Amino acid sequence: MTLLERWQRLLGIRPDEGRTVGLFFLHNFLLGIGTILVYVSANVILLENNPERSLPLAYGLAAVAMIVAGKVYAHYEHHLGLERVASRVLLAVVAFTGIVGVLVMVGHSVAAAVTIMAGYRVIYLLTNLEFWGISAVVFDVRQGRRLFSIISSGDMPAKALGAVLAILIHHHAELPWLLLTAFAAYIGALVVVRATRRLHVVEARAIPRAARLEGVAPHLQRWFGNSRLVVSMCLGLLLVAAVTTGIEYSFFVHVKHKFHDQALVMRYVGSVLVITYLVALLFKLLLSRVTLDQVGVRWMLLSLPAVILGGLLLGGGLWFGDAGTGVQLLYFCGLFLVLEVLRRAVFDPLFLVLFQPLPPDERLQAHTLAKGLYEPLGMGLAGLLLVAVPYLPGAGEWTPFLWMTLCMAGALYFLHLTHGRYLAELRHALSPRFGSPTETLGEGAAWAVKAPVSAVSTAPENTARLLEDLQDRTTRAAAADSLVQLGPAGLPAVAQALQASADEGWYGAWPRYVPACAYRPAAMPW
Repeated sequence: MTLLERWQRLLGIRPDEGRTVGLFFLHNFLLGIGTILVYVSANVILLENNPERSLPLAYGLAAVAMIVAGKVYAHYEHHLGLERVASRVLLAVVAFTGIVGVLVMVGHSVAAAVTIMAGYRVIYLLTNLEFWGISAVVFDVRQGRRLFSIISSGDMPAKALGAVLAILIHHHAELPWLLLTAFAAYIGALVVVRATRRLHVVEARAIPRAARLEGVAPHLQRWFGNSRLVVSMCLGLLLVAAVTTGIEYSFFVHVKHKFHDQALVMRYVGSVLVITYLVALLFKLLLSRVTLDQVGVRWMLLSLPAVILGGLLLGGGLWFGDAGTGVQLLYFCGLFLVLEVLRRAVFDPLFLVLFQPLPPDERLQAHTLAKGLYEPLGMGLAGLLLVAVPYLPGAGEWTPFLWMTLCMAGALYFLHLTHGRYLAELRHALSPRFGSPTETLGEGAAWAVKAPVSAVSTAPENTARLLEDLQDRTTRAAAADSLVQLGPAGLPAVAQALQASADEGWYGAWPRYVPACAYRPAAMPW
């Protein structure tokens, strides 16, 4: 076994997936280089120009610009198709980078700094939509659980490199070189996208599904789509984005107050970012997939809001205890680091996994809606609160903790709802094929039955025992192997139990059972 094969096995990459995963990793690496270099350029200028006033303005303007860009992207994604839009988005990003470069060279005012940050956010949004849009249609549900954390880790070393440059570069003179490098990185990403298109059909095909038992009200479908899963995901993401923006703002402002010299500010910020991205990279590559299998979707999904909510409550206690400036800086540094690691290594890849049970066309629409509308709305909400709350009667240093705590508690509630709706969406994805335990199987020319010879008793009591064992983590693997040997004889009982079960562990064993029975519909939901 070669070193590459050992490494792929450690990461859970199958031999036929190696080339595809490599292309997506390289794609994300190049996007990460470009994005972090634009981010460094924007922050060098913003932190020079009264960040307490310029950062909230930048968040508000960026939110508006991102919503407009998201709407334009959604329009062309629907009318032109994903394959054509992906290339055009990268060309647009190259153009935006050039515009930002001109602003960096000629603009030294707060207005220019705010505009540059808004440009960065638009570039970040477009690259995110393009990369994850292609990922969502190339990989299925099972692959998404295994591989999303791996392919999304490509930008972590790139961002760590950009953070190192933030330590070294503090003045305008060096920034055009950073943006020129970002320009080249985006051109490289365009080349990788074209290579991916030669390897895979990048297309979101509509899959007919039965009507959902609990859909979204018609007057809300324009804002949330047709799935209740998307409703709770979007609202949860909005509140997480608001708190993320508030914590980022507090971190930058406290660093600026502690180190007034621009070189020291960028050195401190860059050091924290390097540590954050390297820790997130290690967690993504080595721990996130194993943790997801062991802990499950529910607890992984709730980990970010629960941990950050606890951190905010702790911070409120520190403020009431009159903590010194040094303690406040360390607190926000630690909170920012933990938030970024959890968000990049756990929350973002898992959030994409939750979209996968949707039909491909709904999947793209939901992702564009969440990232192109609700995440910017969360950032805009935070910018508005950061500007307005200090002017309220009785407001003090503790007031940001109040609204961030309330937002994170709301996010915890909506993400709790998301898990149940995710399982319901998985069951719905299976319903057209296994709609009832007594349904006649094999309908349609795309179905081919090659039933293995059963080596296990098909008695009802034996099947029932295996189904019970499948719900226990300690006996799940052995039970799944035994069910495979049952072949199609056990399918009605398995389908009935699946529809009634709320245990997400079923969906790890279920795909092992169905392919073994050689039922191969044209578009499997996993």
